[in-house]
Amino acid sequence: MDWITTVNGLIALISALGGLIGTGISLFFLIKNLIKSRKNEKAEDNWNFIKQIALAAMSSAEESSKQGAEKKEMVINMVKDGCKAAGINADPFIDQLMAFIDQSISFANTIK
Repeated sequence: MDWITTVNGLIALISALGGLIGTGISLFFLIKNLIKSRKNEKAEDNWNFIKQIALAAMSSAEESSKQGAEKKEMVINMVKDGCKAAGINADPFIDQLMAFIDQSISFANTIK
C-alpha cells in the first residue's frame, strides 16, 4: 500500500506543478499584453501632444515670411524642439507629422 500513497503523492505533485506552470504562462502573457497596451497608450498620448504642438507651430509659421517647403520645415523643426523640451522622441512620428501638416494645409486651402 505504500506504493499507492507514493503514486498518489506524485500525481498530486505533478498536477500542482502543471497548474503552477499554467498560471505562470498566463501571468507572463497578461503582463506582456499590459506592457504592450501601456506602450500603445503612451504613443497615442505622445502623438496627440505632437499634434497640439504642430497646430501651434503652423499658426506661428503662417505669420512668418516663409513660403511652401520652408514653412513646412520650420513647423517640423518647431515640433522637434517642443518635443525635445518635453522629453519626447519625435523621430518615430515624423512621417505622421508630415502627413498631418499636409492634411491641415489641404484642409485650410479648401476652406479659403
